[in-house]
Amino acid sequence: MICPIAVATVSGKCLRMMMTSVREYASEVPIYLRGPESVITPHDADHMICGQPSTFGECYNEVIDKVFVDGFDSVVVANDDIVLTPTSYQLLMADVALLKKEVLKVGWVAARCDAARPTQNVRSNPFNEKMHFFKYPFEDYIIQMECPSPIFAWISKEAWETAKFPPLNWYSDDVHCTDLISDGFKHYLSRSYVHHVGSQTIGFDANKLVKQAQPWIRKHRPEYAKLWFDTQPG
Repeated sequence: MICPIAVATVSGKCLRMMMTSVREYASEVPIYLRGPESVITPHDADHMICGQPSTFGECYNEVIDKVFVDGFDSVVVANDDIVLTPTSYQLLMADVALLKKEVLKVGWVAARCDAARPTQNVRSNPFNEKMHFFKYPFEDYIIQMECPSPIFAWISKEAWETAKFPPLNWYSDDVHCTDLISDGFKHYLSRSYVHHVGSQTIGFDANKLVKQAQPWIRKHRPEYAKLWFDTQPG
């Protein structure tokens, strides 16, 4: 199963390494690249969409929509600051094939990495403590999870037509995953792994990014805002 890789970038700071790893380890896969013309044209992408940066959600919506307009039935969404291993793409697609045999509505199938939320992070995954009684290591299991980040992740046209990213930076993936869960889709953590530099586009100021996202979520998804922002621990 071949499906394209879709990438949106702003500065392209880590893009050369990302593109090199795709060409080295998944050379048959078409790459769709969206970003400022001066940033993306020096790179060897199969399809380019030149445009100025907006939010994470809006930029990725544009490039993913183009993949499906071109007739593909699924896409692998990738950050611009990842590096593939020799098996990243192949193992991700193998896990997708396995899941599609067992699950009626597969949502996101996302790779593990070394810079992500804890449930997706190979360095600090809480699932590790729960897996000690299994025969095989944690990395050998496909695990259902609520909100994987699409750092390197597969999604079908069917799921994408059900819901797209909101016009946000932070929480765009949380909103999208939760919208899909509400429609009966299930998300999974693949056995696949990519290295992720992390926060090269939107920055490290978490407090600022949360505040930017809150007004849209409170207006358009008040039930999510209550759960994510207004629930006090304990």
